[in-house]
Amino acid sequence: MRAREWRLACVLCASLASGLPACAPEDPAPLEAERAKLLSDTVPRDEYWREVERKGTALREQRSAEQRSARATAERAQVAASLEQLRALVADAQRVNAEVVTQIDALTQQTEKLRARGRSLESFLANTGPPDVGARAP
Repeated sequence: MRAREWRLACVLCASLASGLPACAPEDPAPLEAERAKLLSDTVPRDEYWREVERKGTALREQRSAEQRSARATAERAQVAASLEQLRALVADAQRVNAEVVTQIDALTQQTEKLRARGRSLESFLANTGPPDVGARAP
């Protein structure tokens, strides 16, 4: 069986070899033209590395700016939250102040009523004289 496979492989190789063109050295002109074209599109090494460094610096600055922006956004959110808390506290203080003003107005009115009552009693005492404290009622 192996001999049969070996013969088949030899026949196949022989048939392929006869159909292949002869190996001839390639003409270097197309390769040189391609090389010249590639070299015309490239930049010198120093210029390339300067450009790489410039882009690297720009990327670092961009990342730094993005980080500063993120920090500023976070700080802005904190300030906004603090501002809302302060607004709530101010509203609460204004409500308490309004209640205090209402209470002060009520106390002022009560004080005025008591002063008026005191003046009317003084007027009554002035007209009738002092009460007879020592006398007993029958």
